[in-house]
Amino acid sequence: MAAEARVLIIPGLNGHPGLLMRSAPQLFPRWRATAFNHHLDSAEDGVEGLAERALRCLDGDDRSVFVCGESFGGTVALTLAHLAPERVTGLILLSAFGWHPSMLARRGIGALALWSFLGGRVTTTVYRAGRVASLPTQLGLRFPPELLQRYISRPRAHVAAYRTKAELSLTFDARPWLGTIETPAFILSGTWDPVVPASAGRELARRMPNARPYRLFGGHLVHLVHAERVGRLIQTWAHDLHLA
Repeated sequence: MAAEARVLIIPGLNGHPGLLMRSAPQLFPRWRATAFNHHLDSAEDGVEGLAERALRCLDGDDRSVFVCGESFGGTVALTLAHLAPERVTGLILLSAFGWHPSMLARRGIGALALWSFLGGRVTTTVYRAGRVASLPTQLGLRFPPELLQRYISRPRAHVAAYRTKAELSLTFDARPWLGTIETPAFILSGTWDPVVPASAGRELARRMPNARPYRLFGGHLVHLVHAERVGRLIQTWAHDLHLA
C-alpha cells in the first residue's frame, strides 16, 4: 500500500473531528488524514449537502481517496460514494448504518438528541457528568485513560445542528441505491452498541457488493478504544485492495 494514501474523515453527530483526528495516527498509520468538521453545520440541505461540503475538503486534489465515516458520518460517506464514486478509493465505515435498523437505535438517537437540547442549558459540570454516564455505551467498560479525558472534554454539541442531524439520521435510507455502490468498503461494528446495533453493520455489508464486515467487542466508539488493532485491520484490508 502506497505511503501517500489519503483519507477524508467524517465524524458522527457531534460533527467535531477532534476525537477521530487524535486517533488518526493509529487508525491510519502513514496516511494523510483530512477532516470534515461539520460541528456547526446546520445541514439545512440534508445529507446530500453535507456530502458535497465534505468533498470540498479535497479541493485541489483530483485523486480518489479513502473516505472514513463514523456513525452518522457514515451516511455522509455513503452518499458521497453514491454521488461521486470516482473520488472514492474505498469506504471505511465505523459504527455506521445505511438506514436506522431498530426501535432500540431510534431510542438511542432520541436520547442523544434530548441530551444535546439540554446541553445548551446546563453547566459544563453537569454536561460532563452526563458524558461520564454515557461511557459504558460509548467506550465500554475498559478503555485507555487518555481516551477518557478526550471524550469528556470534547466540545459540546451545537444544539440546532445536532438536533437536525439526529432527525436526518432517522429518515436516511440508502437501501434503494446501496447495491449500486461498487466501492470497496470496510465495515466495523461493536458487539454491544445501543446506538447503532451490530445488525446494522451486517445488513449494510450484505447489501453492498464489495463490503467486508468486521466486529470487535465493545460499544459505539469501539474503533477509538482499540485504535491500533483497528488500524492493523484497515491496513490489511487496504493492502488487499492494492494487490487486487
